Amino acid sequence: MGAKALDVQQLLEAMVNLGASDLHLTAGAPPMYRINGELRPVDCPVLDPRQTEEAMLGLTPTRKRQVFDEIGTADYSFAIPGVARYRVNIFHQRGSVCLAIRHVSGAVPSISDLQLPESLNQIALSQRGLVLVTGVTGSGKSSTLAAMIDHINSTRRAHIITVEDPIEFLHKHNKSIINQIELAVDTADLETALKHILRQDPDVILFGELRDRHSVKIALTATETGHLVFATLHTSDARQSINRILNLFDADEERLILQELAAHLRAIISQRLVRTTNAKGRVPAVEILINTPTVKKLISENRIDDLGQALTNGDEGMQTFMQTLVALVRAETIDVEEGLKYVEDAAAFRRGIKGRFSGGDRASIIG
Repeated sequence: MGAKALDVQQLLEAMVNLGASDLHLTAGAPPMYRINGELRPVDCPVLDPRQTEEAMLGLTPTRKRQVFDEIGTADYSFAIPGVARYRVNIFHQRGSVCLAIRHVSGAVPSISDLQLPESLNQIALSQRGLVLVTGVTGSGKSSTLAAMIDHINSTRRAHIITVEDPIEFLHKHNKSIINQIELAVDTADLETALKHILRQDPDVILFGELRDRHSVKIALTATETGHLVFATLHTSDARQSINRILNLFDADEERLILQELAAHLRAIISQRLVRTTNAKGRVPAVEILINTPTVKKLISENRIDDLGQALTNGDEGMQTFMQTLVALVRAETIDVEEGLKYVEDAAAFRRGIKGRFSGGDRASIIG
């Protein structure tokens, strides 16, 4: 006699009550919740391949099962009315089906709800330019983008178009009109969506992730024609983000891409989620690079490694991870040990906590 069917609905409802961000269903292990960044097993027997496959069949729409059968993985989102929305990735490992399910809050968060810097409100209201939101998987990029789009939606009369895979947060028309395009549902693929998006009279465009040179070129073209463009990268900071874009192009194209970034970049917002004191939650630590004249000069001259010094100067709302973490420790939001996990210079971090930055900690750009 086989194991009994898995009650996925109960697990999904419980993850909301427990404050879990993710639920993992994989054969050979019990269901796992991620709570405050840590994986915690559910008190129940380990799953077998039949249970994970049945869970996939019960949750996955037909069109996504077809994608899964063709390429071995698929993304989609769904909602349990009155409970929450969820984002799902299904994939294979060792011949069995696995599910990674993320809880997405039904309400679109605000920038203040997410405890993000107020300067993001001003960045969101830019009339044109490229805004990159970067971070590792699970660092809150989607929530940050949703909050910035919501700020535009509630304060500016604009046409906003998002291209998402899948749609996570559902926006309502407010002062703006907002059209959300889901890949493989509303359009065949990303290339098709991007090919036609500039003909749809947008003011603001959200692309999702810049995955290849084609998407980067489309994003830069949109900024050149006067649009505000939001996109993400799986990179840890501003310097790595620019280098990642450059690495998508051949050496003979690098100069042109640097000039285009220097001209049209608006900001790079990089974030990490860090545990609060007593591990009762997580808050974002945020690096913000603004394309000031100094930054523009550094990018155009391919002096990417010098951007760290420009960030430290704090012009026009820029801030470093170090400065953010120091502020969080001083406010007793996180403890020193948590901050030390994310800094490159532990000595400078400790000096900052005590209010004693050295000249090297506040370096400036010369030349």
